[in-house]
Amino acid sequence: MSNPALTPEDRRALGGLLSAWGKAGRGPSMLASACGIAQYGLFIGFAGFAASAIASLVNGEDFLMPALVAALFALVRAGAQALETRAGFEAAARVKAHVRGEAARALAAKGPAFTERLETGAAGSALTDAVEKLEGYFGRYRPLMPVIAGAPILMVAAAFTQSWVVGMLFIITAPLLPLFMAIVGGAAAAASKDQIAVLARLAGRFNDRLQSLALLNAFNAAPREREGLAAASEDFRQRTMKVLRLAFLSSAILEFFAALSVAAIAVYVGFSLLGEMPFDTGETVTLREGLFVLILAPEFYMPLRRLSAAYHDRADAEAAASTIKPLLEYPKSGVSIVPSTPFHTSPSLDLSGVSCTYEGGRKGLNPITLSIPSGKISVLWGPSGSGKSTLLKILMGFAPLSSGEVRIDGEAMEAPLAGRAGWIGQNPRLFHGSLRDNITLHDGSIPAEMIERAVAEAGVADFLIHLSDGLDTPLGERGFGLSGGQIQRVALARALARDMKLVLMDEPTAHLDGEAEARFLEALLSNKNGRTILIATHSPAVRAIADEVFEIADLQEGGAP
Repeated sequence: MSNPALTPEDRRALGGLLSAWGKAGRGPSMLASACGIAQYGLFIGFAGFAASAIASLVNGEDFLMPALVAALFALVRAGAQALETRAGFEAAARVKAHVRGEAARALAAKGPAFTERLETGAAGSALTDAVEKLEGYFGRYRPLMPVIAGAPILMVAAAFTQSWVVGMLFIITAPLLPLFMAIVGGAAAAASKDQIAVLARLAGRFNDRLQSLALLNAFNAAPREREGLAAASEDFRQRTMKVLRLAFLSSAILEFFAALSVAAIAVYVGFSLLGEMPFDTGETVTLREGLFVLILAPEFYMPLRRLSAAYHDRADAEAAASTIKPLLEYPKSGVSIVPSTPFHTSPSLDLSGVSCTYEGGRKGLNPITLSIPSGKISVLWGPSGSGKSTLLKILMGFAPLSSGEVRIDGEAMEAPLAGRAGWIGQNPRLFHGSLRDNITLHDGSIPAEMIERAVAEAGVADFLIHLSDGLDTPLGERGFGLSGGQIQRVALARALARDMKLVLMDEPTAHLDGEAEARFLEALLSNKNGRTILIATHSPAVRAIADEVFEIADLQEGGAP
């Protein structure tokens, strides 16, 4: 399905968003613009001395000095062009890093309640392909805008000093080129937005099918999905070609009118030098003056040619911004996540009337009141859907705290526990990297002795001897190469390596067999001293090791939602 063309309101909103992002690269962008204007000023000097050198050569005069000065201008101009390109690249790199950082912070603030429903392939495409689409806009288009305003004025003024007719031709023809370009550009913007949306859907579909390959093969559905992916890829190809056709069309229009304008100036200069003008222009063009404006004319239209090439960068950036924007929106309710330090002693937690209502009115947890004692293993007991996981997510800041109060050691909780408490979910995420990196999460401040102790206490050492490179053994995506029980023990080691005094666990043994569950609980019991451990579960084995058990459905006002 095609996306409609952007309305003026859409353009203003996206323009404001792009301007806000542009602040991250403002310094390099301004430098690129200054260099861009300077290089056209230097070209005027080059054109003047080059015209003098050629005219002197034709007239049999000394041409060496003006030729050397022209070469010097050309050399300095080349340096300005290189600096302009480098500064534009730096501006784009800073903006892309800023956008990705903002997206990471926003996704962290939304937490698993949002990311669990997120189509990972589409999000990955937005944060890679769509963000990369911003490079042309911030590296070329935005720095070019001041150049478009300043450079033509310099060159028109220089042309008027030699020929008022050529100066007027510049003034008359210059506005026509952006006009035709803008007409085509509107359709290009809609086509580019459509292409990025299709790419995000294609990436999401491919990622989901890749992760479900075993299931598709089991039900003999892989051939159907192959055909579906082929059709989606063909659709994306056609939309990409549409964008390219529009890009080539606008460039062709610009080149056509620019060539006509240069040709008109060349004809005027030629007839003037031959004395064959059919009407009196009130000026006499010398060889030097004619050469000057002829050298200047193609370069006068060069900023507009560059705008034609970069104009589609604006369309791409607007389309990319509309794709990225939803990922940058912070949650409207709940407590925002702020950096915090872990607890130094095992804390107690007191919840009074705590409830959760998600956006859209869906109830996650009815008001509940309970006290979690310090230094003990407490279990939130109940069937699936009773609100156990939601309560833990409220504490971590992954779900909104809609009402009530949480007190920690008698003090009101001012920020979520993310960063202060260890977190072990039903399916702990392991990343592509070494086992050590998956335990430390690339935190170089964790001492080696803490890592070794955590490995031993969490039971990771039991299977570490079977890994070829020990802690430096590379793991595949999602912990490929380890069993479910081993992955859970790695997750426990993460919390122990940071010596977390408060650990929250959401159904940590839900996907483990009896033997793996027993080993995990054994490791947990050996590390319970000096920690407050809160576990949401419906496993009898986990309940059996608890010091306190809370029937969560019975504690909620009106029962479970």
